[in-house]
Amino acid sequence: MSPSPAQLVPLSTSQTSSKDVATDTENIITTASSSSLDEPVNIVQELEDLLIQLTKQSKMKSGVENMLEVYVKDKKRTRELETELAEYNRTIDIITNRIEYIRTNAGSQIIEVAKMMKAYKYIGHSISDAITPSTLAQSRSKLKSNGMSKGKQKAAQENISYPDDDTWPIGRRLDTIIHQLEVDEWKPTEENPQSIKESKMGTLDTLIRILKNTTGIDMYFPKIRLITCLRQCVVSPHHEIRILGLRALRLLVEDASDVESMMSHNMDIFCVRALSRDSEGYEPEKEQTLKLIRSFIEYGGVKFISQGIVRAVVAIAEQQDSRLRNISLETLSELTIMDVSLTVKAGALRVLIQALTDGPIGIAEILVQSVIYVLDTPNRRCFLRPGVELETIIAPFTETSKGANHVERLLNSVKMVNTIMKSWAGVFYMSANNMRAARSVVQALRMPVPETQKMVLDMFFDIFRVKLPKDHHGFLSGRQHTVQIAPSNSTESAKPALRPAHTSVLNGAVMSNLMAAGGISVDAYTRSSIHPGTTTASNSDRLKMLDHHLSIILVIFIESDILMALIDMVKSNDIYMSRKATLLIGEILQLSTRLLPILMAIQVQSLPKLFTLASNFEDEQVRHNATAALAHIDRLTRARTRYMGATAVSSSSNVNKGHERLSNPSRTQEKVHEVKLKIGFAIDDAHFRQLLLDTQVINTKDYTKWNWESITELLQGPLLNPRRLDEAMRGKKFIKRLLAFYRPYKHQFSDMSATKGTIAKYVKTGCTLIRTLLSNMDGVRYLGENKLLHEIAEAFNELDPLVYGTLNTEPIFSKERMENTLTCGYFALLGSFSKYKEGVRILEKFKIFSCFYQLSELKNRTDLKVAMITNLDYTLDGHPRVLLSKIMTSGYNPIRLFATQHLGVIMRQSESEYNDWVIRLLVTQLYDTHMDVCQTAVQLLDEACEKQANLELLVKCRPSLGHLGEIGNPLLLRFLSTSTGFRYLNALGYVQKEMDDWFERGNQNYVTQLELSLARALINTIDKKPSNPFEERVDSEYDFEALQPGDGLTPPHFYGELTKTEEGCQLLREKGHFKQFAHSVRRFYSQQEVSEEAINQVKAVLWALGNIGATKNGLPFLEEEDIVKDIVKMAEHSEILSLKGTCYYVLGLIAKTQQGVELLGEIGWESVVSPNGEPEGLCVPLNLQGFLMIRNWKYKASLPAPPQLPRSASDSIGANILKNIGDMSNHILANDASKNLAKLRHTYPDSFKRVDLYYSVCQILGSYHYRSNLRKYVLEIFDMRFTSELLRELDDVSAAVNSAKESSECISGHSSSAEEEDNPSNAYPEPPLLDTVTIPRERLKPKHVTIGFHVK
Repeated sequence: MSPSPAQLVPLSTSQTSSKDVATDTENIITTASSSSLDEPVNIVQELEDLLIQLTKQSKMKSGVENMLEVYVKDKKRTRELETELAEYNRTIDIITNRIEYIRTNAGSQIIEVAKMMKAYKYIGHSISDAITPSTLAQSRSKLKSNGMSKGKQKAAQENISYPDDDTWPIGRRLDTIIHQLEVDEWKPTEENPQSIKESKMGTLDTLIRILKNTTGIDMYFPKIRLITCLRQCVVSPHHEIRILGLRALRLLVEDASDVESMMSHNMDIFCVRALSRDSEGYEPEKEQTLKLIRSFIEYGGVKFISQGIVRAVVAIAEQQDSRLRNISLETLSELTIMDVSLTVKAGALRVLIQALTDGPIGIAEILVQSVIYVLDTPNRRCFLRPGVELETIIAPFTETSKGANHVERLLNSVKMVNTIMKSWAGVFYMSANNMRAARSVVQALRMPVPETQKMVLDMFFDIFRVKLPKDHHGFLSGRQHTVQIAPSNSTESAKPALRPAHTSVLNGAVMSNLMAAGGISVDAYTRSSIHPGTTTASNSDRLKMLDHHLSIILVIFIESDILMALIDMVKSNDIYMSRKATLLIGEILQLSTRLLPILMAIQVQSLPKLFTLASNFEDEQVRHNATAALAHIDRLTRARTRYMGATAVSSSSNVNKGHERLSNPSRTQEKVHEVKLKIGFAIDDAHFRQLLLDTQVINTKDYTKWNWESITELLQGPLLNPRRLDEAMRGKKFIKRLLAFYRPYKHQFSDMSATKGTIAKYVKTGCTLIRTLLSNMDGVRYLGENKLLHEIAEAFNELDPLVYGTLNTEPIFSKERMENTLTCGYFALLGSFSKYKEGVRILEKFKIFSCFYQLSELKNRTDLKVAMITNLDYTLDGHPRVLLSKIMTSGYNPIRLFATQHLGVIMRQSESEYNDWVIRLLVTQLYDTHMDVCQTAVQLLDEACEKQANLELLVKCRPSLGHLGEIGNPLLLRFLSTSTGFRYLNALGYVQKEMDDWFERGNQNYVTQLELSLARALINTIDKKPSNPFEERVDSEYDFEALQPGDGLTPPHFYGELTKTEEGCQLLREKGHFKQFAHSVRRFYSQQEVSEEAINQVKAVLWALGNIGATKNGLPFLEEEDIVKDIVKMAEHSEILSLKGTCYYVLGLIAKTQQGVELLGEIGWESVVSPNGEPEGLCVPLNLQGFLMIRNWKYKASLPAPPQLPRSASDSIGANILKNIGDMSNHILANDASKNLAKLRHTYPDSFKRVDLYYSVCQILGSYHYRSNLRKYVLEIFDMRFTSELLRELDDVSAAVNSAKESSECISGHSSSAEEEDNPSNAYPEPPLLDTVTIPRERLKPKHVTIGFHVK
């Protein structure tokens, strides 16, 4: 809710004068209370002053509350506003108590007091709780926990501050509302019409508020009565009431039965009527009607939406200048996916395809998804004309002349082609008819239009998911001869988005300082942010669907001669285009090496044309460009090889090391450090004393004059020599002054401002000092005698609640100091102590760990807990592990989650193969009450179980995962992949139960999960990760990243994990599930017509077969049944394009084993093998045309359903009116028809008030195409005043037509087929009437006009 201007005005004054106002108010009350209540004038005057003051304070409070909602995420601003709000609440309470005292003690002046209170609308004590972020969060969480729909939740949140000033039950209130709304505004009454309007509007506002905050309204009151009553409002003569009525109807929709009830009350007629009104003055009404229609779609009522409603939306979508055009197009797009037959009959598909090229920028890539959906299956594809509709998408690529909006149309086409290539239907369309569409797009690179070339080139970078180097601008502009390329694998781009909620404890300056002081990156924690259903299973066991999808796209465009087109661009004089084409050539060569079989890759790598140009001495410029391109490609290949080799070496050497190990100094830096150590040990006494003097520590106590770089060099070099350290401690004051600088009560280090510079300079040096001292026994003894730790312990004790109140100064470790000063660095120093046994003993001596245990009990000091967790070292068994365990199990939800995530960081940094204590702590977290903590623990355990020793230990712990539901599936599947885990789960009865569940439902759920993941991964680009446009608009409140992340990898499959063990394979044989899967595939292929359910079922079976075949133990199952040939046959000959894509992915799974590669090679599918002979899980067909072909289909024109008209509309006048209205749909006859209608209205005005004719007109408008202005004219020519009697008559007419339709008493507007053949001139259907009445029919005949002389 945004604050209104009126509420924001007093807020500015409240920030400076709230306390002054409160003081003035108290003065007024004090002065007034000193006067006697026996003085009437004083009582009334005091009451008036108090009421004025109360009004002023209430407005100011309201402004602050609104600002609290605006700045709910700004913690500093929120604290200030909460302080002001508390002051206003206190003042209001004082004033209210005084007013109540006056009212109860007014005596004889009670009448004057009551009048005064009524004049100021004072109602006594009311709900005046302050709105704070905590109360808002509690209210919102209650709303979400009630299980109400998204729209209801949002509406309820908007109205959370409404006071419920009516204590009546909901049923009684609704009954009263109904009686007030049933007043017929069309009938003359003695009451003022304006008062009726205002009364109805107020009542509708109340009803809307009730509907927003109440679900299951039919439990309190019959919905039929509400719909009937609201229909009376929808036909009101006042558009304000109609708007509120439509809004209330929308809030009333909760399921498909509500839509059916509204349609039975002819609500479709009134929706058509509202949508046909003029946009000027009636746009809010049209907007509410569209929202009502969208609620029909949202709640599953598409089957009840009439053709007339769709026609009305189509009319709005056809208006280029309509503000509601975008929402109308999106509504039609969604309807196309829900019921394509309905939209085709209503002409919506034609409008959608037209909007692809001339529609608004940005909406085309949304609309094209519905067109792709229509293209997928034969029963929907027949509604598209081959070579007509879809070719409009690529038409701008081949246009030579620049017309109006050429750049916008081309940009739309680029976005649509990018979207098309991310779906299987689009991929097959681009490659159909010998790749005609793909070749057209590639040929655009040869167009002599720079704008076209640049856009198409950028499009190919997106299609191939290529990320440009960081310094590409200098290379493209000609300032550099090469680029520094550190290529990223496709899996990097497919990393799931991390939810910020999991690391919210890291927000703020304190956490940033702690991370900097501890040397830990926030990414180390966000890596632990997980999603339900994710797993860290080795990527070698999972299919990289993005790579597999990209491989076929690469083949398509290579076959479309993209390399030849790019080489032609290299010859260009435009250095930018030439070099960008060179970049793309290099990337395509790299992709072909990685994603294509070796024989195909060799053909791509040859580049004969480019070498020919490089050796052509006739054109020096072309030869130079070609030579530069070859040189760049060579450098790119060498850099890529070097980078990949370094990465491989790094990953192999750090396989058991943590994430932070990757950022260790290079080998050269380590050698430099070793040299420094040797030099430090070898220096003589004079040189050492000079180094000490250079630090300036001995010369002065002023730390600002010290040379900290020299200090660091001394600590890292010479002072590691025990003799030099002893000299620095005893003979000199060097160590003493350094430690004194860090003592808290010296207020030197502890008072310094915390910045990145000071942290790097002072905190890191302090940690080096501690480590240097602890590495020597004399240094350990010196630290044990120094006051540093004693003062730190005293500073910790200041936070004791019993001590805190007696302090005169701010504690050292207060929140403000932790945020603004280097106080947070003390935890880094203590962390250095915890890395050494001697350091731990010193900490125990000064009772630092006892202080830590006490600090962990503080409720409001999350910063201290995070500081302890992140800085302590857990290599040694002892207090740090106990403290971490205590915080993980006893803190608040955010800190428990953070501690669990930090345990993951510890696990990754550990060099140990066997993390016993980590596993046991994570198992404890599986039983946490907060689900996010459980999810994090599952993810970390799954990651830890990559090591067999950890998996064996976890099985020994025998964790109970039943309470986690689907969250625990990754761990259970991990157990299942080993013999030990299989026996453990089988003993619990899990395997049998889960196997039956997967056979019945799990395979279907797997397909849904996988397709969501793949769709998100394909939509997300390399540079940024935008959400799916439909998700962003429809379900923006839900976290779809949490539902299913888009990593582009196949999730673990039960049958795939089962076949990794011999015991699992034996169980699969005994159950016979595999034979049933194979039979399902063969049976599906033999079916002539298939349903959506059957398609989803066979997809589930195919994925099960693929995951079984992806293991060495499972592949023999496929060989025994010889099912691979059937899968290949389905991939090459299926008419369902998405099913062909599924088969393609499944064959990739089979290609993940060496035996699978050989098996596919025998069938004509070549697989990709790594240089060391390992299968990559990628394969492409040798017969590309057989796989990429779409069989030509026959266009099927879906004619609109003829209108069904009532018997009473069969009289001659009515038939004449309907005939002329029918002629209005023909632009040739429309002019004459409109004139005839005007004459008829003048001659028979009463006929244009008939309900049956109006009903018939609405039916005709729903059957035939009328533009928006014609619809408006046709409906407004009728003077319909829908009184309650006319509405009942409309219901009777509708019921009669429906019953006649069932008994075939109504005739359609089309003549018989024989009559059409005999009379081909009967091009336009006439209004359908009853067959018992003969109506003269007019035939369309050519009109003969004699011009000049008529000669026989």
